[in-house]
Amino acid sequence: MNVGIFEQNLMKLKRDLVEMGYEVVKMLRGAGEALQKMDKTQARSVIKADNGVNALENSVVHKAITLIALNQPVAGDLRFLASSLRLASEIERIGDLGSNLARRTIELVRLREEDEPDAPMPEEVPEMFEKALYMLEMAIKAFEDNDTESAQNVIDYDDNIDDYNRAIKKKVLKIINNDGHKACWGYEVITLASHLERLGDHATNLAEETFYMAKGKNIRHVASLSRP
Repeated sequence: MNVGIFEQNLMKLKRDLVEMGYEVVKMLRGAGEALQKMDKTQARSVIKADNGVNALENSVVHKAITLIALNQPVAGDLRFLASSLRLASEIERIGDLGSNLARRTIELVRLREEDEPDAPMPEEVPEMFEKALYMLEMAIKAFEDNDTESAQNVIDYDDNIDDYNRAIKKKVLKIINNDGHKACWGYEVITLASHLERLGDHATNLAEETFYMAKGKNIRHVASLSRP
């Protein structure tokens, strides 16, 4: 069956969004490695990479608006294009989070170089990093495959990220209460965990958009369709 020009452009737009998604995954993996190694150079490379994500967002938005203006799509095609605009914005914000995570690493390294009091990184931080990244990768794959079941799994998984955030804050605050000189270190770690919690939120938003595109059903603010 021949595929029309409009349909080809829709498929190309989807490929661009998937590419943008995996670019931010690469950024976040780099941010995680920089944190693990306390590597300022790698952290700065992550920050620099955000410019490429911003350029991809601009390209996707331009293409989506042009397709809407020139083709006056309806039903599922219009839903896809409207969601594409929201998805591009969400992914760009995830790129910003990658930059923010890298900046936390740079600041933690600075504190260490200046012999500021610190403590071992809570073991929950790298675990939370991996779980949040897993959520993001699952959300992007769900969009790529138009897989609503996987999208729902992403939404349900977000509670785990929230639990990690609470555990890290509780542990860090206890350390600070015992030694106030570690407050600067504690602030950076708590901020780091907050960024990861936001990553989970954005991954959830991606999954909700995938569900909307596939089913035409808005499930934002619904905890889980599988719960009574």
